[in-house]
Amino acid sequence: MPRPRAALCDTRFHSLPKRLAELIDTRRELLEGLDQHPEWAQMEADLSGLLKSLLNGGDLRLVRLDQHTPTPVIDQIIKYEAVHRIRDSYDLERRMAEDRRCYALFHPALPGEPLIFTELALTQGMSSNAQALLDPESPTVDPSTCNCAIFYSINSCHEGLRGVPLGNMLIGEVTNELARTFPALDTFATLSPVPGFRSWLAALPLSQPSGPASATIAGLVASLERLDWYADSDTSAELEQQLVPLCAYYLLCVKRGDDPVDPVARFHLRNGARLERINWLSDTSAASLQRSAGLMVNYVYRSNSPRCDNDASTRTMNASHQVRRLAGHASSLFRD
Repeated sequence: MPRPRAALCDTRFHSLPKRLAELIDTRRELLEGLDQHPEWAQMEADLSGLLKSLLNGGDLRLVRLDQHTPTPVIDQIIKYEAVHRIRDSYDLERRMAEDRRCYALFHPALPGEPLIFTELALTQGMSSNAQALLDPESPTVDPSTCNCAIFYSINSCHEGLRGVPLGNMLIGEVTNELARTFPALDTFATLSPVPGFRSWLAALPLSQPSGPASATIAGLVASLERLDWYADSDTSAELEQQLVPLCAYYLLCVKRGDDPVDPVARFHLRNGARLERINWLSDTSAASLQRSAGLMVNYVYRSNSPRCDNDASTRTMNASHQVRRLAGHASSLFRD
């Protein structure tokens, strides 16, 4: 059994941030063992609350990572980049160019270990295509001419910090920093994956075998199993007409309680973002095709300071008229 009970009862942890690494690792062990040991749930919740208290802003430091960042730190960025893997040194160099930024939050107890980091691009207009954004051969633009900051990746470096609201804190700090540095920026947006879309789609015919949507969606799922389906222009155009509205429906109408079932949508909408646009074939990497049929989403933060409210419900979700219209179109498939 993990060893956290004595630690949780020891109030000295509040004044001993040097033991932060031990706390994080203990929580990781608890999270990994919860399925086999449900009696650990209260211990895990106590430790989660303690970590939230210890990491509530004051001691955290925002650092821009660049070509001069120590190699061990860069190695961790490469290791934990899970949204868009860093392929080689050319890819890494492009992500550190003048019109790109990588920021991380650090705690003094772990000076050489980023807790969480984000990568973004400074662009002229809101980007809709991940391949173009991440092309190592793309020309570097003058960041002072850009009006948009596109967050294309946010990653945690510690499993033991899952659920600790560092992501919204990071976005808030970075947007404030960018607004001070580049006054011409007027839009802060994301180019985000839809990680649960294909698995939800594939499960629909099984959960509603006699429903009106079953045959239609079973056909879509079968089409997506074809190799290189997206390379055929006719097939792609036909699927776009059906999958984009279904993705809008999934993001806005498929819930876990009051919140979107999709974790990325839940995160950004809780922080006050607007679900602005769904982009077809935005990312045709194997991973994106498998999890979201290549679809990606722009969430827009209109102000420079996202609302960091990890406990807020997304009962009233902020979405563009276009996305709401698409969701309404798909909803006809689910009416009796």
